[in-house]
Amino acid sequence: MSEYRDDHLYINDICESVRAIESYIEDMGYEDFISDRKTYSATIRELEIIGEAVRNLSDELKNQYPDVVWQQIKSFRNKIVHEYFGIDYTIVWDVIKNELPILKSQILTIINVLSKYPLQKKP
Repeated sequence: MSEYRDDHLYINDICESVRAIESYIEDMGYEDFISDRKTYSATIRELEIIGEAVRNLSDELKNQYPDVVWQQIKSFRNKIVHEYFGIDYTIVWDVIKNELPILKSQILTIINVLSKYPLQKKP
């Protein structure tokens, strides 16, 4: 039987994956990134986790934060999972260098708000 997970846990998963990606690519340039399969693969896995966590967030939470590009995140996850053979390194690099910092800021704001409310227990 799987454990019940609420929005708090999914948001924390997103934050942990963002931080993991930051640590993977620290001090790396684009050429280093694309030539390091281990780092690239680990980064892709964390992006998958982010997308899966977004998919599992409640509509209520997503509607409270319309500035977060929830659908784009979910769509990107679907692309890298189902069309792994067509992943463009430059797009992945752009996402992690330009979009991830924005997402991190938004997620930290959400974590701050959620920290004021108790975890929801399974009904």
